[in-house]
Amino acid sequence: MKRLAFMLRLPSLSLLIWLAAAPWAWAEYRAYELEVFDREEQRSEIITTTFSPSDYILSHGGPRRIGVILRASWMCYGDTSLYKPVCPQPVPINPRFLVGDKVQVVLKHHVTDQWTGVIENSFYRPDLRSNVYGVRFPDRKNLYTRYYEANLQLVDE
Repeated sequence: MKRLAFMLRLPSLSLLIWLAAAPWAWAEYRAYELEVFDREEQRSEIITTTFSPSDYILSHGGPRRIGVILRASWMCYGDTSLYKPVCPQPVPINPRFLVGDKVQVVLKHHVTDQWTGVIENSFYRPDLRSNVYGVRFPDRKNLYTRYYEANLQLVDE
């Protein structure tokens, strides 16, 4: 009987140790690159944070004070406690386009089809197995949005 009680306690002890160590082994968080517009000071800046766009707005003055554009997001592993820096944005793998390249959108039946813009950033998304490009459209009120590599083509100037 004592042996049976010991055997029943052993799995629960190992389970307790495993559960205590598990959060450290698989901790992950999402990082964001945001373009933040301060409406009162009439300025903008690009920041990297762990705040989602909506959380950033609510914790930094509210929607009347600031506006936010999501430029990129990616997964990081570890934690950001004790003011540890956010992990860096993944670099693109064999990119077809570079920052500053002029590109045209090639998306049939899409509102941005045939629009011409400039690449502002690029990064690799392992979950999508694709490079993603941030494109700014200066002639469209500086609209910014993201595209997959296959949806863009280089514009000859």
